[in-house]
Amino acid sequence: MSEMEMLITVVVLSYNSGNTIAETLHSILEQTYDKKNIEVIISDDGSQDDTLLIAQEWKNQNQVFFKEIIIISHKKNKGVAANCNQGWRLASGKWIKTIAADDLLLPDCLKHNACFVSNNPEAKIVFSDMIPFIGNVYQAPIVHDKNKILCNQQQQFNNILSECYLLAPTAFINNKVLKEVGYADESYPMIEDYPLWFKCLSNGYLLSYLEETTVLYRKGDSLSQQGTRIGNASYLESFYNFQKEKIWPKLPLSKILKKWDDYLLFKQRILWIRFFGNKVTLPYLILQKSLFLIRPYRLYSFAKKLMNK
Repeated sequence: MSEMEMLITVVVLSYNSGNTIAETLHSILEQTYDKKNIEVIISDDGSQDDTLLIAQEWKNQNQVFFKEIIIISHKKNKGVAANCNQGWRLASGKWIKTIAADDLLLPDCLKHNACFVSNNPEAKIVFSDMIPFIGNVYQAPIVHDKNKILCNQQQQFNNILSECYLLAPTAFINNKVLKEVGYADESYPMIEDYPLWFKCLSNGYLLSYLEETTVLYRKGDSLSQQGTRIGNASYLESFYNFQKEKIWPKLPLSKILKKWDDYLLFKQRILWIRFFGNKVTLPYLILQKSLFLIRPYRLYSFAKKLMNK
């Protein structure tokens, strides 16, 4: 089987994505990979806008070009982890490419990934690079830190205990791997990527790196909206609970101060949102800078980065 003949499933994750999903779906239509070997699954998380109508219209117009187009939706919103699993469990492809319904695949995305796994049969989980964009403004590519990903499996695992350094929108993963590790962990409903990579590395899988730019990652609708919100409270809860329950028990003694750092950062954000709202203000920035001084792990990490430059 040549690299253009394997079946690839593209899972599109949508939730109230009416303003962007058409552009995402068009980027799948523009793939240079043989579309008869592409299965498209649009997995929706209970959208209340016209997302599903747009998806159905696109399916009616383009299903002749693809192996299959499937649309499935939750009746009510369940979170990104459950939405991923809804799509992944239906996938027939040997490989799965997941894309949010506001991001875009570059035309050679599937072709580059398929060629890579054909030439590197040991690869099961592949990451590449991406370009952020805001409206029509494209920013400098975000590339993986080769020191963190081009290393042995144990080093990759040690690295992920410190931070999630992987560019999730670029992931290309073998279907059998997802089945073996049990898909996304729905215990953390608003975060699917970090727990999944943790499970994959815990199960002994090596992460591979394709040195190509494959995805356009949408950061927002305008520059003025960037950095004005502290964060999504539900996401912060999921992220902190994952750190506390999965990451902390695996930390070596040399990183034990990370627990205090994670706790302080979570409380700083969640309490401010609860009592003062979700907008980044001058008092919040002053608090953030002040608390930095009592986060020894963060100070150590910052100093280490400066010394390595």
